[in-house]
Amino acid sequence: MLQESTKTLLIKLVLSLESAGDTGWDDQIEFGKECLYEMHQMTRPSFQAYRMASSDAKWPAHLPNSVKLNRAMPHVKAMVRAIRRRDQATALVSGKAALAAM
Repeated sequence: MLQESTKTLLIKLVLSLESAGDTGWDDQIEFGKECLYEMHQMTRPSFQAYRMASSDAKWPAHLPNSVKLNRAMPHVKAMVRAIRRRDQATALVSGKAALAAM
């Protein structure tokens, strides 16, 4: 599911921040932006008429927990800003806070 893959991407990003020196900043920025994009996609409101039309749907729909994602997004944004400034310590703190919120 998309939420699990986003969380896995965030975990990999935090682990790479813990082990990285001065290399890979551009990759980390891209991973952070990708993570934010996925989080925004999962929390945006969307009208889904087919769910309202029949209450006994053939396939259950999985809706991500948008409350947790909304709590984690500010931390991910702060992490990406810290990565852009190449502030590894702040990026790690924000990344761990985002994981805790998820």
